[in-house]
Amino acid sequence: MRMVIGAAAGLFLAFNSVGWTSVSGELDQAKSRGQVAFVLVTEPGAGGDGEAEAVIKGAIKKAGKAVLIRLDRTSAENAKLVGRYRLSGPQIPLVLVFAPNGVLAGGAVANGLNVDGLLGKVPTKKEVELITALQSGKGVLVLASCSGMAGRVEAIKACEKGCEMSSGKLYLISVDMNDQSEQKMLGKLRITATAGQPVTVVINSRGQIVGVFNGPVNPADLVTASVKTGGGGCCPGGKKAGAACPTPGK
Repeated sequence: MRMVIGAAAGLFLAFNSVGWTSVSGELDQAKSRGQVAFVLVTEPGAGGDGEAEAVIKGAIKKAGKAVLIRLDRTSAENAKLVGRYRLSGPQIPLVLVFAPNGVLAGGAVANGLNVDGLLGKVPTKKEVELITALQSGKGVLVLASCSGMAGRVEAIKACEKGCEMSSGKLYLISVDMNDQSEQKMLGKLRITATAGQPVTVVINSRGQIVGVFNGPVNPADLVTASVKTGGGGCCPGGKKAGAACPTPGK
């Protein structure tokens, strides 16, 4: 009898240490490996899981360094994640996209979602930097320019001074207008290399675009703009101007 119990205990320990990992643990593993994590949020009895999983697998095939994680929002072990990301209310199946550094970059209801649509929610490196800054409570200055562009050095200095004047409440992200890997982000900000001069976009800590400056800019104007609310356009996090971060899936 003791041998049976001992064997069962051994199997249980092996299962828990090797064959089973919590959702939080899987997210940590993805972060440590620098992978994008597609989290499929569902619950027992919910339909559409198979279709959603097929879309995610198709995206992983195209994206390469990515992983699928399933999250049952009714499971007690996932309660903290459900609360943190407000997952109890949205329609399911829901797909969340976590950037390689572990920050939540976006989400979408799986119904009607296709592979390209899901891949469009995978952030670029600069978008990850932007989302991380916003989630830390900072406003952001996005400075787009090209090497050798007239006024570039002055614009960088103005942005750096603005960050200094904000007492750490502003974060500077510099983007090369010719960087093909960042065209998605620049497109969302409506910036093109044909601008001919540096463009500085001011995003407040709520993720709202509150100012756009072409060419030379006064650091004080950047700081003043950063504390405003409302504005035009939308930032790469998917938030509309004048609106705070939306609940995932809404």
